[in-house]
Amino acid sequence: MTASDFPPIQLYQIAYSKQTLNEIEPGYLVLDNLGNERSDWYEYWPIRRFLQSQTLNESTFYGFFSTKFGNKTQLAYQQVTDFIRSHADATDVYLFSPQPDMGAFFLNVFEQGEVFDPGLIESYETLLKQIGLQLDLRSLIMDSRQIVFSNYFVARPAFWREWLAINELLFATCEGPDNPLKHALTQTTTYPGAAQRKVFLMERAASLLLTIKPQWRTKAANPFTMGWSMSRLREHPIDAYISDALKIALREQSFPEYLTALIDIRNRFTSFK
Repeated sequence: MTASDFPPIQLYQIAYSKQTLNEIEPGYLVLDNLGNERSDWYEYWPIRRFLQSQTLNESTFYGFFSTKFGNKTQLAYQQVTDFIRSHADATDVYLFSPQPDMGAFFLNVFEQGEVFDPGLIESYETLLKQIGLQLDLRSLIMDSRQIVFSNYFVARPAFWREWLAINELLFATCEGPDNPLKHALTQTTTYPGAAQRKVFLMERAASLLLTIKPQWRTKAANPFTMGWSMSRLREHPIDAYISDALKIALREQSFPEYLTALIDIRNRFTSFK
């Protein structure tokens, strides 16, 4: 195949300091956030600014990563682009999500987030009701084909627009007048640097869209070859493989026996931390 046969790809790493600028891996474009005007929004601020200010090519795959991407995923730039090109004919969104134990042992990324930040689910369900999404976030089933952590995904503009739209609802609420919902969404978490809850909800928007809108075709790079979490769950890789496979089976056929088996595995752990 010639170069013209491959889809155009633009992958960025975000520079928010001189140190991170120097850490950008060869091959990646630089997404300049050196001003770091709104550090409370982490990656959302520079990605938002890019999507709102740039004219995007509808056939191009775009990705915006932190400089920790290579270390967390164990993937070099060329491996990422090769993966995208090898599946471009049948894929809308590519997933490169590390911490596979955090994805596998929970029904979905919201349940996982709730364990580490109680109140996360209630605040996001309240927000989503404003746009008519009456969802029970605790019951959604997400497997490795929908799970996204740290905004480590690559997609064409059509998906990025949906991602931006749902996160702009979050942004507007957090930037708007004081009210109980704003207070809940901007709660400080235990994450280093006192990151607010809104950051972790923003990072879960892609997973939500891929779950409730299955028309988006995904291809996930093998998460089990990437960096695992620092929790005790990393000590049980075989159970993680089985749990993800059970969730795939649940989404495909909904047999209650699959859920029973998944719950049985989960019940072996008294703590997820």
